[in-house]
Amino acid sequence: MLEPMRIQTLTYRVTQSDGTCFRLIVNLVLVTVAAHLGVADEVASASPTPDKSMYTLFNPTPVDLRRAYNTDRPSKTDSPYTIDAGVFQIESDLANWTADVADHVRVRTWIVGNTNFKLGLTNWMDFEVFPQLYVNTRTSGSGFGTPVGQDGFGDTTLRLKINLLGNDGGKLVVAFVSSLKVPTNTDHFANHVWEPGFELPINYPLPWGLTLFAQTRLDILDEPHSGDMRVQWQNPIGLSRTIVGNLSGYVEFYDAVSTGHNHPWVGTLDTGLIYQVTSNFSVDVNSFFGLTDSAPDCNAFVGFARRF
Repeated sequence: MLEPMRIQTLTYRVTQSDGTCFRLIVNLVLVTVAAHLGVADEVASASPTPDKSMYTLFNPTPVDLRRAYNTDRPSKTDSPYTIDAGVFQIESDLANWTADVADHVRVRTWIVGNTNFKLGLTNWMDFEVFPQLYVNTRTSGSGFGTPVGQDGFGDTTLRLKINLLGNDGGKLVVAFVSSLKVPTNTDHFANHVWEPGFELPINYPLPWGLTLFAQTRLDILDEPHSGDMRVQWQNPIGLSRTIVGNLSGYVEFYDAVSTGHNHPWVGTLDTGLIYQVTSNFSVDVNSFFGLTDSAPDCNAFVGFARRF
């Protein structure tokens, strides 16, 4: 760090110069650079970022070097942070209820154990397995006929998240997530097509304690009854903030548009509360509301996350 006396000496050179513009400019530049280097040294020494590049799944990050607890749940927008190398984390819906009524047909869905199992591979990458452990649906209404119920195992999604910026410091945080839906569903809940997806989630802190979160995502999905594939483009965006103590909340607008036939845009308004029970455990309660006819009317769910 540059000593204050050295800055004063450079300033003295300016005041004692022979008056030529050239020497005045040179000395002012020296003073500015010297002061800047001094401030930069102070900032660097005040908040050093530890080097965690050596940590892997088989050489876990020490507990005291772990980054702050973060989760992908409960919003539709994923977190751009990865979990630390060697860390195991569970994020799960205890119960997830959805209701939708369209053309006098009502579809009610329960999902139990919609769980994301996460494992930190390196300081900047984690691997995730996301099965739907139990799904129960009931379709009824005057526009449908005899009610039909289904239950069984749902699909499983495999994901690889790579942090691109800001994992351990900086305001802007960006990640790349690749995913693959594996058709493990039983009782014909969904199609039996492998469907890939790609996304870029971001976080950015705002004034008044707010955090902006957003992502853009592309999914390659099956086009029913055609043998073709279609592209769905999702762009959720939202704000989160601590409300009081360990309680925080969020509000999010989600929209999705799609190629193919008869796929109008989907819009929902999402909101929820998250309570941080401990530094490694949180619970949440949430509601999503459909803003368009093509979106489910209402979705309510409760869940938790736990870092080990």
